Amino acid sequence: MNTRSLPAPALRLALAATLAASGYIHAQLYIDGYRFVHVIGSLFLLQASTAFAVAALLLFAAPLLLRIAAAAIAIGALAGFAASRTIGLFGFSEHGLQPAPQAPLSLVAEALTLLIVAVWQTSEVAAQSRAGAADHVEGLAHPAGHRRLYDVLWLLLPVAVVAGLYWYGRVHTPNYETSLFGNRGNDAQLLKAQLGSALLGLALIQLLLALWIYGRLPALRAAPHGVHTTHRLIGLAAFLLSLPIARHCITAYGVQLTDTRVALHSLAGCFLYGAFVAKVIVVRHRRWPGWALPLAGGTLVTAIALIWYVAPFWYLNGFHAPGL
Repeated sequence: MNTRSLPAPALRLALAATLAASGYIHAQLYIDGYRFVHVIGSLFLLQASTAFAVAALLLFAAPLLLRIAAAAIAIGALAGFAASRTIGLFGFSEHGLQPAPQAPLSLVAEALTLLIVAVWQTSEVAAQSRAGAADHVEGLAHPAGHRRLYDVLWLLLPVAVVAGLYWYGRVHTPNYETSLFGNRGNDAQLLKAQLGSALLGLALIQLLLALWIYGRLPALRAAPHGVHTTHRLIGLAAFLLSLPIARHCITAYGVQLTDTRVALHSLAGCFLYGAFVAKVIVVRHRRWPGWALPLAGGTLVTAIALIWYVAPFWYLNGFHAPGL
């Protein structure tokens, strides 16, 4: 088997089709009643969102990362199917191939997804083993125009993240009794405001360390290597801290556009994770211009500051924020 017998465009379209089919089935089940099942409903919607997003990106390009993401989505769905029919999943259980025909169709779609990924990887490994080292290097040397197109396609991933979160928040049924580390109602709001303030503090430290790294703090000498490591660790801590806050917001309230403050909070929350993905892409792909990383990092800090102003600050300031 080689890449000529199974051309990459055909594999890409087939993989996008099976992944989108799996996402559609889970989205349909969510709408038909699974949205009312504790945790499972959210997982169904998360699976559908990520499946649609990855399938859309596969229409343009299929780097290894996207193929791994497609396989992970399929494996997660199959694992959930198996667990719900054996040990149970978050207190939820099903029997056999019910509901029909969605369950068997979903199994087929996910099995085909894994099969296509396996065939694709096998064909690429075989082709690379036959090619000489010179041919391999030549194949990696893409024209400048192709590199630019590749970079533009990568930027679609943050857009897909923002769109997926927005869609999930709009169709999700809010559960105002959702807890945050066991706290509900006003207690959850207070804890979330405190965690959000801590998140802003970490973001400001990130900003100061970035300015030091870029030599924008005249009073300090060049940043030692330990500053770079600290910068990355604080960024990871800020991301992990944001997850329970975001999970409570989107589960308890979804994406609401009822007034300016709420709309800003909802949209900035979706945009935050798109900005985070964009920053990771810029860091990992070093062909971007020198201004790309500061722009991505500054956008991320700005999103966190805006979220803090319209929610934690508003709450801690007696439900008032100037201008809102």
